[in-house]
This record gives sequence, C-alpha cells and structure tokens, in this order.
Amino acid sequence: MRVDLHCHTRHSDGELAVPDLLHRAVANQVDMLAITDHDTIAGSIEAAEYLDQNKLPLQLISGVEISCQWHAFEIHIVGLNVDVNDSALAQLLQQQLAAREQRFERMLEKLFQRGVHVTREECLITGMPTRKHIADAMVAKGVVEHPQQAFDRYIGKGNSAYVKAQWCDIEAAITAIQAAGGVAVLAHPHAYKLSNKWLRKLCVEAKQWGLDAIEVSLSQQPIGQRKALAEFASDYELKASQGSDFHHPHGWRDLGKNLCLPEQCVPIWSAWSPT
Repeated sequence: MRVDLHCHTRHSDGELAVPDLLHRAVANQVDMLAITDHDTIAGSIEAAEYLDQNKLPLQLISGVEISCQWHAFEIHIVGLNVDVNDSALAQLLQQQLAAREQRFERMLEKLFQRGVHVTREECLITGMPTRKHIADAMVAKGVVEHPQQAFDRYIGKGNSAYVKAQWCDIEAAITAIQAAGGVAVLAHPHAYKLSNKWLRKLCVEAKQWGLDAIEVSLSQQPIGQRKALAEFASDYELKASQGSDFHHPHGWRDLGKNLCLPEQCVPIWSAWSPT
C-alpha cells in the first residue's frame, strides 16, 4: 500500500489546488493520503467533499501541520485523523491564524522600511498567509530571482525582515490534536538542524506531552537518515509516519514517491488501513 501522510495545497504554501493534488495522488498510485496544510484544516475539509462527489480511489486521512515554539526553535507537529469539527482544535488554529497575520503584516512593514514595497494584495494569498507568499511576490516584482533568495536575503531567520512568530507550544498542539481524536506526529525531525543531543531532548519532552509518532520516511533523505530515525522511534517507543512534504510538482518530493518504513517500525496508519 502506498501511503503519504504529509503534503500541502494552496490552503497554505502548496502550489496545487485540492482537486489537482488529489488527482496527482491517484495518478501516482497513492492509496492513503493526508493533506496537512500549515495551521489549517481547510484543505482536508475540501478534499473530503471533493472525494465524496467524485469517488476517487483514495483513502483520505484528515490532517494539519501545526507550527510550535520549543526553546529557540520552530518545530512542526502534524495532526492526523483529527475531527475537523472539533471546537478545541478550531480555537487553537484560530490563535495560530492570528499569529500568522500579525507576523505577515510586520514582515511587510520591515520590507517597506528597507525599500522593498510588497503589498498584501501582491502576495496572492489563497489560504494561510506564509512567508512563501511574500517570497513569490518578491520574485514577481523582480526584487529577487527565485523564492529561496528572498529567504536568504530578507525573510529567513537572521535576516533584516525576519519576524519571529508567536506560535503555540508543543504541548498545546499535542493536546488539541488528541482532544480532536487524532494522533500527534513530529514532522521532518532533521529539518530543524538540531544536534543529536537536542533531537533526543525534543523526543523525550514531546513524548512526555503525549507525542504518538515521528516521521521516519521522507521522499528526500540523506543516506542513513531513515535508519537513524527508525532507531529514534524504537528508542522512545514511538510509532512511525511517512510523507513527501509535497509542495509543488517541480522538485524531488512527489506524492507517494520514495516512501518506505524500515521493518522494525510500527506504522501510525495501521489502525486506519482497510481490513
């Protein structure tokens, strides 16, 4: 069975609309898919409605990727199989939206102060406001040649227009996810550039707060990373998840591709698989 439990649509910083992403997943022979847009379940809701109307051969798992603050790091927790109508989760996501809006406007102000005039309208936001929307607008205006250059020169951490977001903490994210009947997964553990010591500290603390799993298999990984993450999952008695973290069809991370858990892992989706 081909499983992809981490991808993004235009409801956050993904390039594809929900219908296009679903059809791409089917074309790639994905059997089980979770849409995990940043701090919003809108993509999951739209996908469920579309699948119901169009009867695509795809099992959809509701999902969301919640941005969290942990010490000096921004950490992402994926919520899977959540009740999209849960009020506590909705309240947390509303707080996250407010934090995103505040950060977004402050970044535009800082860019303006540095002579880079980008308006909210030029950012063409279709869902959650993200830094990628700003980066794309800067490319369109000729300020930078490509989005990564916007991060490297202006809006990435440590640069002149960067603004630290006021995210919720990991415990709050896990609590909200589990209150909504879902499971909490540490997303792309090596993306935070933590030392091995700090990654273990993160796993220990998150496990104490109820973390259910970590992402072990991603579409684009250095040799040996998958095995190392499988050992982390085993060490801390966590289940394993996998996902492409797909954002657009132009890179190496494609839906359902190059995803496979090592044998010793316990898949987080085992209870959701069709019998």
